[in-house]
Amino acid sequence: MSREKALFRDNLERLRELFPGVEVLTMEETCKLLRMDRRTLLADKSCPARKVSGKYIVPIVKLASYLS
Repeated sequence: MSREKALFRDNLERLRELFPGVEVLTMEETCKLLRMDRRTLLADKSCPARKVSGKYIVPIVKLASYLS
């Protein structure tokens, strides 16, 4: 069993408050939330964005972990 990173639950709770009922964010939503440029985020190899059908998506659980 793996241990959660510090602040993971807090980050996940906050993301669920900001985006109720949503499991996946668009890249645009993620960039706006983090106030970061798309190219900067995509250049970061630890960023949880994944390309699906030509568009980038970011699962909020993975984003919460990334922010921890």
